[in-house]
Amino acid sequence: MGTESVLTILKRTTILGVLLLSPLFAKAQNSDSPAISGLLQESKEHAVLAREDAEQLEAYTRSKISWQSHANRLIQMKEHANDLIKDFNKLSSLRDQGSPWQQEAIDHVTPLLQQMSDHLSATINHFNENKSSVHMPPYVGYAKANWELMDKTSRLISDFVDYDEAKAKTDALEKTMDLPVTARENE
Repeated sequence: MGTESVLTILKRTTILGVLLLSPLFAKAQNSDSPAISGLLQESKEHAVLAREDAEQLEAYTRSKISWQSHANRLIQMKEHANDLIKDFNKLSSLRDQGSPWQQEAIDHVTPLLQQMSDHLSATINHFNENKSSVHMPPYVGYAKANWELMDKTSRLISDFVDYDEAKAKTDALEKTMDLPVTARENE
């Protein structure tokens, strides 16, 4: 056997080994974490509540509602936003246990939550310094931006929860139908 033949055989063996092991490496990735899925669902509920608060606060700016009503709504919004942030702190601690898409979901939502939190704090500070100006353009702008951020956050989390539910149904259906490994799983 010549040197060229040995090298050719080694190359083919290496390529064959990589091809045979690639499905195993794909399977070695974390599967979907039920704990993360549950926390995403809980986060969705808190995000919806925070969005509804922000929507109501923004509507208050177009009415003659007192500053006390604004204060009460801001308190509720802050509580719901804090619940949402607590959920994501738990999700962040579980991130490494999640599947790739779950990790990506956490990574996409986290900076948006930071932005939302920062803006809500700025709104509360502005409100505390200008309680009698709840119908003036600066406060109206804060309220509208809060609603937009809460809405964007809520929609993104809802999309990830919807994806999780659809994926779980697809996975369950594949198992009941005893289908072979799909190309998606081999990637």
